[in-house]
Amino acid sequence: MGFMNITKKGVAIALSAQLVLATQAVTLAQAQMLGTDTAIAKYTALADRAVLMDELQRGEVRNQIIELGVDPAEAEARLAALSDAEIATILNQMENDSAGADIVGTLFTVFVILLVTDLLCFTRVFNFVRCIR
Repeated sequence: MGFMNITKKGVAIALSAQLVLATQAVTLAQAQMLGTDTAIAKYTALADRAVLMDELQRGEVRNQIIELGVDPAEAEARLAALSDAEIATILNQMENDSAGADIVGTLFTVFVILLVTDLLCFTRVFNFVRCIR
């Protein structure tokens, strides 16, 4: 009976030590609060990268890349290697540099040109304008 008591005590001590060591290892991990702006920036960067990859997969873009002599796989690899800031810059340029995007500015320019030509008596487009002559 004495040997069994020693064995039970030894097993109990060994299991207790293992439990203490296991819980110590778990408590070494540290967690911090993740800010909303950090989370949004991370997922925005991932979404921006996905948008550019989708554009690169379009048939017209892929054909144009091939015509220019660029391997599409190489273009995808280079796009994947860009930083988040570079991806954001490219998307910003794509949004701002669209052809015909500034329709208001174009219409205003045409209006001013027609107004000046009416003032100089070259045209007669607007009835409210009197010729300078």
